[in-house]
Amino acid sequence: MQCLELIIPPLPQLLTIGHSSWMPGQQHVARSFNVYDMLFVTKGTLYMTEDDIPYEIKEGSMLVLEPNRMHIGHRPCEEVTEIYWIHCAHPAPSRIMDSGQISWSMPFTKGTNDDLAPHHQVMYIPKFTNIHIPDILPILQQMLELHHALSPASSLSLQTLLANLFVELQTAARTGYAPRSRLLCDQSIAYLQQHLTRPFDAKHMEQTLHFHFDYLARCLRKYTGMSPLQYLHDLQVRKAKSLLENTELSVAEIGQQVGIDNANYFIRLFRKLAGITPGQYRSVRIGRV
Repeated sequence: MQCLELIIPPLPQLLTIGHSSWMPGQQHVARSFNVYDMLFVTKGTLYMTEDDIPYEIKEGSMLVLEPNRMHIGHRPCEEVTEIYWIHCAHPAPSRIMDSGQISWSMPFTKGTNDDLAPHHQVMYIPKFTNIHIPDILPILQQMLELHHALSPASSLSLQTLLANLFVELQTAARTGYAPRSRLLCDQSIAYLQQHLTRPFDAKHMEQTLHFHFDYLARCLRKYTGMSPLQYLHDLQVRKAKSLLENTELSVAEIGQQVGIDNANYFIRLFRKLAGITPGQYRSVRIGRV
């Protein structure tokens, strides 16, 4: 599945949402404007072309028309066709990627007290795909109701519903069409996060996830570049950094909090991954608060 990569924050801003039924013989006019036009078909088929690429948006599918691209209905509807549409303002996508190639679990850079601007983040929405209508129809209907009676009391809820819609679409892109290796990578990461303080046990991981450890390790390395143990160590050091910055726990106590009882080993591991000792890291971070 092809996905549009959008840089955030800010999130795309809702401009309008609409709903209509198109009769047989009706077709979309030619238009190009600087907004995203998201089309959701809940009945019938809508025929659209974007920059000479034709699409048949059938019942239970969606298409995102991109800013400043020419789109036109290349063929009239042949049956009653029910659609919802959403217009959003946001910069053009930075790129288009196949959902199976997206590094869904790769951590972003952690924010610090010194930041004056948000770190680079991205979100993904499908370009053209089938969707599970029952998952999104309630969101579309609520958005439509709030938009018809828009006021200061409802505008935040409306924008929040749009964000919820994006979450549903991104989840569908991540899970519904991802290759098994990507899903197992995500499951491995979830396992390591849940067992952060447990001594690493390849056999337990294998039994919990019901796949051979070597295969799980290959899937994780494919998308993160790290083995399960390396990824666990990365998680432990990330948590240790947060504890060093935000608590007064001793270095040994922090090591225990992240699952490493041997203080000397914890210090060596921290220095290997962070470049400095835990004590030096705390001194640097506290000095900048």
